[in-house]
Amino acid sequence: MRIRPIFAWYDLWIGAFWDAGKRRLYILPVPCIGIVIQFP
Repeated sequence: MRIRPIFAWYDLWIGAFWDAGKRRLYILPVPCIGIVIQFP
């Protein structure tokens, strides 16, 4: 498992998103700033 910060100026949403194809969990507690958790 790998965790890294993310700054996505184009994402203005708050919440979590599961990308099943890449096995990544995106968590953005505030707009544009969050973390990405990469699962093996």
